[in-house]
Amino acid sequence: MRSFSVLLLVALCGTVASAERRSIRPPARPASGPYSAGVITDHFLYVSGHVGPEPGGGFAPGDVRKQTQRCLELVGRVLREAGLDYPHVVSTTLYLADIRTLNQADEAYRMFFPGSFPARTEIESQLLIPEALAEVSAVAYRGDPGGITRIRPDGWPEPVRPVSYAVRAAGTLFFSALRPVNPATGALAGTSIEEQTSQVMKNQEAILAASGMTFVDMVSSRIYLTDSSFYAGLNEAYKKFVTAPPPARATVVAAPVEPGHLVQIQSVAVKGSGEGRPSGDGHTSPIHSYSVKAGGTLYITGMTGRGPDGSFARNDIREQTRQALRTIEEQLKRHGMSWEDTVDAVVWLREPRYAAAMNEVYSGIVKPNPPARATVRLSPNSADGLIEIMMIAHK
Repeated sequence: MRSFSVLLLVALCGTVASAERRSIRPPARPASGPYSAGVITDHFLYVSGHVGPEPGGGFAPGDVRKQTQRCLELVGRVLREAGLDYPHVVSTTLYLADIRTLNQADEAYRMFFPGSFPARTEIESQLLIPEALAEVSAVAYRGDPGGITRIRPDGWPEPVRPVSYAVRAAGTLFFSALRPVNPATGALAGTSIEEQTSQVMKNQEAILAASGMTFVDMVSSRIYLTDSSFYAGLNEAYKKFVTAPPPARATVVAAPVEPGHLVQIQSVAVKGSGEGRPSGDGHTSPIHSYSVKAGGTLYITGMTGRGPDGSFARNDIREQTRQALRTIEEQLKRHGMSWEDTVDAVVWLREPRYAAAMNEVYSGIVKPNPPARATVRLSPNSADGLIEIMMIAHK
C-alpha cells in the first residue's frame, strides 16, 4: 500500500512539474489575427506586438508619444490577465514608423517604467496598419520582480534612454539591441561593417561576463543590418566571437537607428545552455544553428521561404510562407514538439501587402492555439525572399 502511495505521489508531482504553456486572450480585446495576445510558459509571458489605437477607435494622428502610451496600456492588459504588471517586464521591442520620433516614444516609456527599465530593441519599420506609428511587443518574468537583475558592466555609464543594457531573470539574459559604439567613450567604432560588428560583439561579451556567462551560453540573436551587402563582412566578424555550435539567428535589413550605424544585434543567453546544443541534422554553419534548446525552451533560427533546392518561389508569398513553416516544423519535430508548443513568433515581411495571404497560410498550419506574434515590414536578407519567420517553443 505504501509503495502504491509513493508511486501515486510521484505521478502527481510529475503532472504538477510538467511544462506550462497557456494562451492569454483578454476578453476586452480579442486577437485580430492568427496569434495569441500572450502566451505563458513556466517562467515567462510572451506578449504579442500591440499597436496603439484610441479606446473609441482610430489612431492619434502624428502623436507618437500618445500611440506608444496606448501600445503599453494594451500590453498592460495582457500582463494583468496573466497576474503580472509592468515591473515584471524584462524585454521589449519597439517598432516605429519613423525612428526620428524615438524621443517621443521614450516619454511614454518613462511613464510606465519609472527607474527600472527593461531591455529594449528599437527598430524603424513600416507597420501593417498605415495609421499606426508605433508597435510594442514584450517578455515578462512570472516570478517576483525582486528576482530580476539589470546588468551594467563596470565602467559603463547609465543608458541615456529608458532602457537597461540587459536584464536577467530565471537564468535567462535578455539583451537590448547593442550598437557599434564604445560604451566608455560613446565613439562609433569605425566605418566598416567588420569594425562595427566586432564592437557590438565586444559589448555583448562584456555583458555576458558581468552576468557570469560566455558566448557558449548564447542561444539566439536577431541582427539588423542597414544593407544586405554587408552580410559577408558581418559574418566574418561575427564568427570570431560565437562558440560552435553557434546560436539560432535571424538577419534582416532595417534603417539605422543613428547616422553611421551599420548594424545592431539583440540576443538571448541562458546560463548553462552550452552543453550539447543541437544545430540541426547535417547543419554545420559557423554563423547559426537551425535551433538551440535550453532546458525546455527551443529557439529556432529565422526561416525564409527558401526551398530544399536552395531557391525561392519567386513572388509567391503563400508558397514561401509554407516553406518557412515547413522548415520550422522540422525543428519542432526533431525535439519532440509541435505547433501546440510554440510560444512566440516574429514575422518579417518584405511588403505589408503580403500580410493577408501570409495569414491565410499561417492560420491553416499554426493552430489551434497560435503563439504570440509581431508582424512588421522588414526585408529578409535574401533578394528573392518575401518573408522570414523566427519562433520560440516551450515544452
